[in-house]
Amino acid sequence: MTHPSAASLVADLQARLDAVADPGTKAWFENYLKHAIGYRGVKTPVVARVVAEWRGEHGLERLPDDDQLGVARALIRESLAEDKFAGILYMQKYLIRRLAPDRLLAAAEGLFAEGAFFDWSTSDWFSVRVLAPLIRRGGMAPAERIAEWRAAGNLWQRRAAIVPFRAVVGDASFHPLIAATIAALAGERERFIQTGIGWVVSDLAKAHPRVAAALVERHFDDLSVEVIRRHTRYLPDHERYRKRKRGAPGAPVSTSSPGGGPASRSPAKRNAHARVLLRTRPS
Repeated sequence: MTHPSAASLVADLQARLDAVADPGTKAWFENYLKHAIGYRGVKTPVVARVVAEWRGEHGLERLPDDDQLGVARALIRESLAEDKFAGILYMQKYLIRRLAPDRLLAAAEGLFAEGAFFDWSTSDWFSVRVLAPLIRRGGMAPAERIAEWRAAGNLWQRRAAIVPFRAVVGDASFHPLIAATIAALAGERERFIQTGIGWVVSDLAKAHPRVAAALVERHFDDLSVEVIRRHTRYLPDHERYRKRKRGAPGAPVSTSSPGGGPASRSPAKRNAHARVLLRTRPS
């Protein structure tokens, strides 16, 4: 049996999404994201339903796994948010349990290299829906590979080196890797790196407040005012941190371009510092 090409499958799904798109939803999402990415105007539950129907009608489950991955990647390469969400949902629902983590991570690295992710919303969707489950299912091996992205040249790949670890902050075995990744990234002034760190610190504070507090103290001078204000609120010393940061000169602000500009330390130096921390972690 001959199956449609990836291009024709993508075009069919896009037509289905356009058929259920709402101009008001499109305007709301684009305004919320300050037009960082375009939308068709389809809410996430509807995207999920349309993807499931499209997959079933085309019998995509009968395709080889690598071909299905190729279709998902083709969707993520498209420019509009819902197309990217569709590809991410396809990986999450139909491929994570079938493909080896290394295969999916190689595909992810290719997508970052191609510039398929260029805003925080789709990058974080990928982190939460694909990368975090890979860490939970695969353990330390995929976690270490993802953490190595802290030295990547691409801004969104560096953010993806830390955001997926929100899913495993309760597991102390990942704490040395989280600490090493934060150590490598904390010196960056880029807001989206800072807030990526902040979300992990915030979640860690709920599960292991002493560990989170130690990270805040260690990197206090590098953490932005926004991170201290928004992401240390679950720590007992939150107010003290806020007052202390208000008196600190030179709080980090964004200085890099959307494509991932310079950080205060080179990727090589950041990664070298992180490896030192990993070598000194308790066995």
